[in-house]
Amino acid sequence: METQTAAGLTVTETAATKLAEVLEQLQKPQAAVRVYAQGHGHHVQYGMSVDEHALDGDVVLQAGAVTIRVDPVSWTQLEGATIDWTRSERGEGFVIEPAHAHEGCGCGGGCGCNH
Repeated sequence: METQTAAGLTVTETAATKLAEVLEQLQKPQAAVRVYAQGHGHHVQYGMSVDEHALDGDVVLQAGAVTIRVDPVSWTQLEGATIDWTRSERGEGFVIEPAHAHEGCGCGGGCGCNH
């Protein structure tokens, strides 16, 4: 699996390609992808959306042909993360794996963090 590191965020080649395909399908190839984190502690949820308007303070990254924007608050949770595209028997989709997903969790695997 080849990856591209965009100033603190790793995007696999497959994920970058799929992001570009999604923007093209939506007929918004010039739009960016906003990556965000909501919540705190072990209850952080990550997501992505199509973004056509930059916000003051955004961290702006380039992953292949796709521009990625992250608000400063989300960046504290996302710096060092990896974005990938996966396929399994449960389906396919984007996965955002935070940099320290398994450190100090102490859940014994019960929180769904897959360690």
